[in-house]
Amino acid sequence: MSDGIVLRADIHYPTVPETGAAATGPFPVLLSVTPYGKKAPPPAAQIGGGATPYLIKRGYIEVMVDVRGTGVSGGSFEMFGERQAQDGVELVKWASTLPNSNGRVGMFGVSYLAINQLFTAAAVGPDSPLKAIFPVMAARDFYRDAATMGGVPHLRTVRAYGAIYTLLNVLNPALEFFAPGKHPRPRAGGLAAVRQRGRDQRRYFRPLIAEAMNGGDAAYDEPFWDALRPATVLAQVVGNGVAVFLVGGWHDAFQRGTPLNYAALQNAFAGRPDDAPMELGQPVSDRVRLFMGPWYHVTNFDGLHINALQLRWFDQWLQDDADAAISDPPFTFQAIGCPQWFHAREFPLPEATPTRFYLSDAGRLSTDRSPDQTVATLDYAARGPVAGRSLEQWTLGMNSFFTAQRGRRIRYDTDNRRLQRRALTYTTEPFTSPTLVAGPITLTVHATANTTETVWVAHLDDVAPDGTSRPLTQGALLGSHRALDPDRTWYLPEGTVLRPHHYSTRSAAEPVVPGELTRYDVEIFPTAAFIAPEHRLRLIVTTYDFPHLVPTKPARRALAGGRYQLHQGGPTPSHILIPLADPGAFG
Repeated sequence: MSDGIVLRADIHYPTVPETGAAATGPFPVLLSVTPYGKKAPPPAAQIGGGATPYLIKRGYIEVMVDVRGTGVSGGSFEMFGERQAQDGVELVKWASTLPNSNGRVGMFGVSYLAINQLFTAAAVGPDSPLKAIFPVMAARDFYRDAATMGGVPHLRTVRAYGAIYTLLNVLNPALEFFAPGKHPRPRAGGLAAVRQRGRDQRRYFRPLIAEAMNGGDAAYDEPFWDALRPATVLAQVVGNGVAVFLVGGWHDAFQRGTPLNYAALQNAFAGRPDDAPMELGQPVSDRVRLFMGPWYHVTNFDGLHINALQLRWFDQWLQDDADAAISDPPFTFQAIGCPQWFHAREFPLPEATPTRFYLSDAGRLSTDRSPDQTVATLDYAARGPVAGRSLEQWTLGMNSFFTAQRGRRIRYDTDNRRLQRRALTYTTEPFTSPTLVAGPITLTVHATANTTETVWVAHLDDVAPDGTSRPLTQGALLGSHRALDPDRTWYLPEGTVLRPHHYSTRSAAEPVVPGELTRYDVEIFPTAAFIAPEHRLRLIVTTYDFPHLVPTKPARRALAGGRYQLHQGGPTPSHILIPLADPGAFG
């Protein structure tokens, strides 16, 4: 690199099958920059390790590079940041000049590798060799997508991620140092460097987690998180002319961010604000696509041939193959509980009507507001039954991945009735026709509390006639983070909150006033789910999601002994806004 640090790479060239000799070429180059080790073993290989023979055999040079300070690359590790983006720019230029390269570069990969693509594509400038990227499971705003949910930390997940990360960054260099074979062993400091690599990772993650859990700046949307926010650079990606194929999952750790990234990129092409919802009929570009399904972070995509999609995308933009172009509308999704694929243009989806359901007495979700006010009591509980889908989501779907490899499914992924103990539940009448829930969801709570802090956790489930309660999506909000940013919040024309965006800064945090009626707008992460006839929707309102949602120490002290009085009906009715659509309205 330009600062003298050496990054190590594996380069894979197409060969002639009969002889093993280098194929004629020239070929485009596909670049991946991974912190998990370029020779990572499963399941880490699912999110960024090892070569992709399917693409190499079809005419692509593939380059796998260890991120600075990871694997066997030199330097000090930092999650993203300006230096890592500069590394990406220099790697793209270098890759474009490799022997037998045609001068065009694409990038692909999952998770960290996907986020890194967005930062690199924003930094390369116009007329770069980087022409197309394929980010799978990429964040938009790490603070809101993964580190917290409505200001409630789930940094235990980050701690587990950090532990795995540290292990891989000790294991992978050791594997490279001692692997038998004809290739020379890398000279990166030997075992001393391996041990130091583990210490460096611990020094990065442990202070961050400790600061957040103690209520320090990392618990708020403060400057530390700016370097982990691809949202700030998406307009530059578009300005640089890089084509982007996004892939996301409705159960992914970045479930929230992926559709928002799509909207922001399409808005940039249309000259509209990044944080605005897309408008009906606005121009859309075929240079930005979104593909979403009911997948966790680590997934086999239910057998979908994701490499074949990558091949078409790169053939179109790196080899000018017009036959590879995809003619469908740019937003393609599969809903939870339905094998059908749907096509759309905008997000939020104009085919889906935001429908208000009121939280009513006797646990009903009704489109009719009761004129009479009633009150439901909810006591704060620090923990309860172990969560199901959310536990799997925030452990990146590892259990589901290995269970699916054995041809089975995990039970709590399909039925989480145990979560409804010690919670308030509200259920609709049975649906009479097939219906899609599709888009952002908002729960608005009007309530009083006897404490200076509150916490609200909301789950939306699909309830079958036999009582099975299938989890669809969730959201949470720490009461002191309730202030809305009006420039980033999405509203319906009459002023109803369609998708809340909270400031979540320390200066905007506001204690709850005991006994005072307070409004909370809870962002429930967007989803797409098929609701069959005779099925119902159920809202579960609780104060915990153990073990992944853990308020900070100061917040836990303020929450202790909390009792909330939630308003139902009357002049200040609590309600949930759910986007509903006829499945036949989509292509």
